[in-house]
Amino acid sequence: MTNRYAAGLFILMMFTALLTACWDRTEMNELALVSMVGVDSDPESDKITVYYQIINPLSGTSAKGTSGGEQAPVYTYEISGSSFGEIKSTIYKMLPRKLFMAHCKVLLVSQRAAKQDMRDIVNFIEMQPNGRSSVPMLIVDGPLSQVMRTLTPLERVPSDTIDSRVDLLIRNSLLVGKQIKVSDVIERMEKSDTIVLPLITGMTEAPSSNSGERSADIDANQNNFIIRGGAVFRDYRMAGKLNDTQLVWYHLLNGDRGRHVRQFQVEGKQVSVELRLVRIKREVFWKSDQPVVRIRLDLELSTAYTIEFVPKSRNEVERLENRLNQIIADESLAFYQMIRERGWDLLSINDLLRKQTPNHPDIDQAAKNAQIEIRANTRLLRTGSMSQPYGGTG
Repeated sequence: MTNRYAAGLFILMMFTALLTACWDRTEMNELALVSMVGVDSDPESDKITVYYQIINPLSGTSAKGTSGGEQAPVYTYEISGSSFGEIKSTIYKMLPRKLFMAHCKVLLVSQRAAKQDMRDIVNFIEMQPNGRSSVPMLIVDGPLSQVMRTLTPLERVPSDTIDSRVDLLIRNSLLVGKQIKVSDVIERMEKSDTIVLPLITGMTEAPSSNSGERSADIDANQNNFIIRGGAVFRDYRMAGKLNDTQLVWYHLLNGDRGRHVRQFQVEGKQVSVELRLVRIKREVFWKSDQPVVRIRLDLELSTAYTIEFVPKSRNEVERLENRLNQIIADESLAFYQMIRERGWDLLSINDLLRKQTPNHPDIDQAAKNAQIEIRANTRLLRTGSMSQPYGGTG
């Protein structure tokens, strides 16, 4: 009985030790919480530079109740080396805390690095012990160092600013798509897709080194950055750019459902029209041994943002819809012709033909020879104010 009691007591003590102790625990004040990562590569020197933007825990109110508002909300560490492995080995020459990537929200890559080969970059993010491949990737059009050292208005942490902007653009425009995360890039590059990532462009002047001055500046266009245009990627390399107008047609023809306001010339007047894609249908048929891809866009329209042209009858509504059907089809087709000439399969025509005609002997050649038909079917749901401007009676 005594032996059984002693054995039970020993087991209980062992479990108690396990429950009350955490042998590999790391205190929060021993971690460097990464909010944003930037990667640059100099093709001339073969040097890689990684920027880690670390959250400053003292930038808010401290535990003693004293304000730390004058301190920068983040600190940017710049580490260079001949490889990512070397950078990982030498980062603690500068960093006094353990690097913690689990809070990273954004990955920025310089344009010159993107034009080389991004396999090592995405592998570097994926292979981090606590890394995140679910963060959006953006390409920096300009000096990466300047972007990584810019404090942004409204949101104190720059990564929060970029993450929020991307989310709002996805929902409220046709300028940014959903599949821009590191994991999306890897998956789509491995499938040999051609993709587009957002471009983030530079500031209007050099950023102030004084965070207090930056916070007091009322002009939000100064020392800020903007998401504008898109970088085209093929086989892990940047192949070119799209401007904002081209991005609208790219995202629309790929089925993105954001709302976007554009101006169109209708009956001699500029009309601001909000577009929203309801459905997209793609079908393939053959004519004279040549594949024909027909894309049909069903769109909802709103002219609530215009006062120049407000249809007042069903006849005027139909004229507006017919005119916009033609403009949208023509501009979409012109966009397709442009990307076709550059060899960018941004509409995944190759993949569509492979699914529709899996036994075709030469899908790549068939995709190059494919005839594309684009049809738009618009429906006006909302109009602007029908009030006439005030004026004298003479």
